[in-house]
Amino acid sequence: MVFVIQGMRYDTEKMRKVATVKKWYREDTFLNRAMFPGQEVGRTHECELWKSEKGNWLLTHEMDYSKSIGEAITEEEAKELLMRYATPIYEEMFGELPEA
Repeated sequence: MVFVIQGMRYDTEKMRKVATVKKWYREDTFLNRAMFPGQEVGRTHECELWKSEKGNWLLTHEMDYSKSIGEAITEEEAKELLMRYATPIYEEMFGELPEA
């Protein structure tokens, strides 16, 4: 898959898939606004986390079973997602987390 985000090309064929994580996305539809006025409504998507050779991060997921969505994220957000959903991969990439 190829995504162009903020003038940069993200090609998953040339990136390394790091992990499968989850992220909540807001779903702003007419029905949601009518049923839940004033509330944020959304759902959690299973996402694939990718890293380019240049160190840029990409988060991808499918929407409506056919549309692929790509989102460029910061390294900090990538670290947070890895800590929460793929701790062994986080520790392999960034070092062990301290004991509580």
